[in-house]
Amino acid sequence: MDGNSKKEKIAAARKKLKKFKQSSGNNSTKSSASQSKDAKKQKMPEVSETARNSTPEVPVQTDKTKEEKSQSMPTQPETEMQTTGSTESLHQLSRQLNGLISEPQSMEEEDDSNSSYIETRNKELASQLQKQKEENHKLQKQVQQAREHAQSLQSQLDQEMETSTKKQRKEVGPLREQLQVHIQTIGILVAEKTELQSQLSQSQKIASQRLSEIEDISSRLKTSRQRVGDLERSLATANNSAQQFEKSSKEFAREVDRLKMDLHKSSKSAEDLQQQVEELVGELQSKKFECSQLEESVRDYRSKAEMAELYVQQSSGQTENKEQTLQAMEIQRRETEALRTELAEVQEACNRLLSEKEESKRHYQSIIDQLQHHNSQLTSQITSLTEEREKLVTREHDLEVAVLELQEKLQNIDSEQTSQMNDSARQSEERISQLSSEQTDLKQQLEAQVRDNANLSRLMEEKEERISDLEGSLSQLRREAADASQLLEGVQNDKTALSRALTQNRDLKQQLVELQNGFVKMSNDNMELMTKVQSEQHSSRELLCRLSQQDEEIKQLKEMISNRENSVMETQSSESTYKDDHLQDRLRHYEAQAQIVETLQRELHNSQRELHNSQDMIDALTTQNSELRTMLIKSSEKSENNESSPMEVDSERDELIASLQKTVRHLEVEREQLNQNLKDQRELSDKLSVNLADMQEEIIKQSNGTAVSSLEYTKLENALEMIEEKYTKVMRDKADLCDRNDELEHIVLQLQGESDTIGEYISLYHHQRALLQQREAQKNDYISHLARDREEIQGKLSELQLLVMQLLGEKNMLDHYHEQSLTGSLRQLEEQQFQQYPTNGHHPGITNGNADWPDYTSSESEAESEVEAVVGPVHSDRNESAAESRLHPGIPESEKHHHHPHHHHHSHQPHSEEQPAKDNHTANKILHLLSEIGHSNLIDHNMDDCIDHNFLPCKYCKGQVHIV
Repeated sequence: MDGNSKKEKIAAARKKLKKFKQSSGNNSTKSSASQSKDAKKQKMPEVSETARNSTPEVPVQTDKTKEEKSQSMPTQPETEMQTTGSTESLHQLSRQLNGLISEPQSMEEEDDSNSSYIETRNKELASQLQKQKEENHKLQKQVQQAREHAQSLQSQLDQEMETSTKKQRKEVGPLREQLQVHIQTIGILVAEKTELQSQLSQSQKIASQRLSEIEDISSRLKTSRQRVGDLERSLATANNSAQQFEKSSKEFAREVDRLKMDLHKSSKSAEDLQQQVEELVGELQSKKFECSQLEESVRDYRSKAEMAELYVQQSSGQTENKEQTLQAMEIQRRETEALRTELAEVQEACNRLLSEKEESKRHYQSIIDQLQHHNSQLTSQITSLTEEREKLVTREHDLEVAVLELQEKLQNIDSEQTSQMNDSARQSEERISQLSSEQTDLKQQLEAQVRDNANLSRLMEEKEERISDLEGSLSQLRREAADASQLLEGVQNDKTALSRALTQNRDLKQQLVELQNGFVKMSNDNMELMTKVQSEQHSSRELLCRLSQQDEEIKQLKEMISNRENSVMETQSSESTYKDDHLQDRLRHYEAQAQIVETLQRELHNSQRELHNSQDMIDALTTQNSELRTMLIKSSEKSENNESSPMEVDSERDELIASLQKTVRHLEVEREQLNQNLKDQRELSDKLSVNLADMQEEIIKQSNGTAVSSLEYTKLENALEMIEEKYTKVMRDKADLCDRNDELEHIVLQLQGESDTIGEYISLYHHQRALLQQREAQKNDYISHLARDREEIQGKLSELQLLVMQLLGEKNMLDHYHEQSLTGSLRQLEEQQFQQYPTNGHHPGITNGNADWPDYTSSESEAESEVEAVVGPVHSDRNESAAESRLHPGIPESEKHHHHPHHHHHSHQPHSEEQPAKDNHTANKILHLLSEIGHSNLIDHNMDDCIDHNFLPCKYCKGQVHIV
C-alpha cells in the first residue's frame, strides 16, 4: 500500500510540473512580445532630438517608461533595462534644454524655418501616440490575463508545494527519528567500544600471565616426563627380571589350569559330602549306642586278653610285621618333613621376590609426586590382605585335612566291620572324585577371572587412548581460544556480542577446568585400578603356585592313604598307634585347610570391597558426568538466553561445590563404615581361629583317649557346620562378584557414551558460535548500507534544495524585499502609474513573490540547517546590494548604472532568450531527483538481503534457535 501511494504521488507531481512547464512557455512568448515593444520605444529618443520646442513630449516619454516598467516588472533583467532606457531619455532631454538655453539666438533664427515642419511632425507623432496607446491598452489587458493565469498557477504551485512539504515532513520525520536513534546507538557503541578495549587489555594481561603459567607448567611437565622416562627404564629392567619369573610361572599355570578343573569337581563333591555328613551324623547317633555296647564287649575282651597271653609266642611273626609298618611310617614322616622344608624355602624365595618388588615399588613411589602417596598406601594394604589371604588358604587346607581325618576316624571306628570299611572307602573315593571335580570348577572360575582381568586391562588401555584424544581436543580448544581472542580484537564495534563471547569464554574455561579435573580424577582412578589389577594378578599367580603345591601334597596324601589302607588291612593289631599318628596328621592338614579358607574369605571380602569402591567411583563419575551434562545444557541455554547475572552464575558454582563436598563426605562416611566392617570381620575370624584351636586341642585330647563324649561330638558337628556355611558363603560371594563385574562393564560402556555426547555438545556450541559471528557480520553490513543510503539521500536532498533555490532565483520569487530599496524617483513613477491605471486591483509589477512560497531558509531541526548554508550565498549578493543602497540613499538607481549603459542595452536581449532553457534544465533536474528519491529501493533491498526472518527480536539473544 505504501509503494502504491508513493507512485500515485509521484505521478501527480509529474503532471503538475508539466503544467508548470507549459505556463513557463507562455510567459516566454509574452516576454518576446514585450521585447519587440521595447525596441519600438527605444526609437523615441531619436525623434525627441528633432523636437526641441515640444514640451508635451516629456510626460509622454515618462508614461511610456512607466508602461515599459509595468510590462517588464515580472522579470528582473527587463526592469533593469527599462529603467536604464528611461534615464537615458531624461538625460538627452536635459541636454537639449541646456543646449536651447545656451543658444537662444540660434533658436530664434531657426524658429521661423522649422515651425511648420515641427507642427506637421507633432501631428504625426500625436497620431502615432494614439495608436501606441491603443496597442498599450490591448497589451495591458493581455498582461492582466497573463498575471491572473500566473497567479492561479502560483496558487496551484503553492498548494502542491505545501502538500509536498507536508509529505516530505511526514516521510522525513520517522527518518530523522531513526537517524537520532542510530546516532544514539553509535554513541553507545563508542562507549561500549572503549569499555571493551579496557576489558580486552585486562584479558590480554591475564592471558599473558596464563601463558607464563603455562610455560612454567610445560617446563615442569618436561622434567616430570624425563623422570618418568628414567622410571620407565628402571621398570623395563624390572620387567625383564619379572619376565624370567613369569616364564617359570607359566609352566605352573598350565598345572593350575588342570587343578582348576579338579577344584571345580571338588567343590561339587563338597556339597555331596555335606549331605553325606548330615547322614553320617544320624548314623553317629545310632552308633553311640553301639559304642556303649562295644565298651562292654571290650571289657569282655580284656578278660579274654589275659587268656591270650599264652598265644604271644605264636604272634611273634605279627610283631615283626608291626615293626615294618612303623619303619614305613617313619620314612613317610621324614619325606613329609623334607617336603615341608622345601615349601618353606620356596615361600622364603617368594617372600624375597615380594620384598624386592616392594622395594622397587617404594623407589618408584618416592620419585612420584605426593598425589601417588595414596596409591602406596593402597599397595601396602593389598600386601597385608594378600598375607591374610594366604593365612586363610592355609587354614582352609588344615580344616579340609581335619575333615578328612574325622571322616577316616569314623571309618576306623567302623573298621571292625569289614563291610562297613569297604563302604567307607568307596565313599571316600567318591568324595575325592567330587573334590577333584570342584577343583576343576575352581580352575575354570580362575580362568574366567583371568579373562575378565584381561578385558579390564583392554578397557583401561582404551580409556587411556580416549584420555589422549581428549587431551588433543583440549589443545585444539586452547588454539581455538587463541583464535577467538583474535576474532574479539576484530569485532570491537558491538558490545553485546563481545560481552556474550567473554561470558561464554569464561563458562568454557570453567567447564574446561572442570573437565581437566575430571580427567585427572579419571587418570588417578585408572592408575589405582591398574595397581589393583596388578596386585590381583600377582595374588592369582601366588594362588596358582600354592594350588600346584597343594596338588602335589594331595597326590602324596593319596599315595599315603593307599599305603595306609593296605597297612590297615594287614595290621589290625596296631590300630591305636596308627590312629594317633593319623589323627595328628589330619589335624595339621585341617589347620592348613582352615587357614586356606580364611585367606579365601579375606580375599573375597577384599575383592568385594574393591568392587564396592569401584562402584562408588563409577557412581561418582556418573554423577559428575550428569552434572557436566547439566552444566553444558545450562551453558547452551545461557548462550541462547543470556539473561542471568554473574551473581546467579556464582550461586550455581557454589551449589555445585557444595554438592561435590557432600558427595565426598558421603564417600568418607562409607569408607569409615567399610573399615568398621573389616574390623568386625577380623574380630570374628580371630574368634573362629581361637575356637578352632580349642577344638583341635580337644580333638587331640579325645584322640589320645579311648572314646568320644557326646558334647565333644556336638562341638565337632558345629565346627563342621560353620565351615560348610563359610564355604557356601564364599561361593555365593564369588557368583555375586561375577555379576557385579558384568554390571560394572555395562556402566563403563554408558560412561563412554556420555563422554561422546559431551563432545557432541562442544561441537554444537562451536557451530552456534559461528552462526552468531555470521549474524554480527550481516548486521555490520546492514548498518554500513544504511549509512551509505543516508549519505546518498542527504546529498540528493541538498541537490534538490539547491535546484529549487536556483529555480526560485531565476523566477525572482525571493527578491520581494529588494523592491523596498528603490529610490524615491521610482516610487513617484509607480504612484503616477497607479493614478493613470486605477482600475488594476494591485501593483502591476508586484507578484505574490516570496509571500506565497514556503520559507526554506527557516530551519526547525539540525537536518534543515544545511539549507541555510546552501541559501546563504544567494542572499549575500543581494544583501550587499541592499547595503550599498542604504549607504547611498540619495543616489538613484540610474546613477549607479551610469557607467555601463551600453552593456545593459546590448545584453538584455540574449539574456531573455537563454532564460527558458535554464528553467527547463533546472526543472528536468528536479524531476530526475524526485524520481530517484521516489524509486530508491536501496533500503528495501538491503533490508531483504540483510534481515533474516529467523532472527530473534530479543535484545539479549542472537542467532537462530537450535533444537538439541
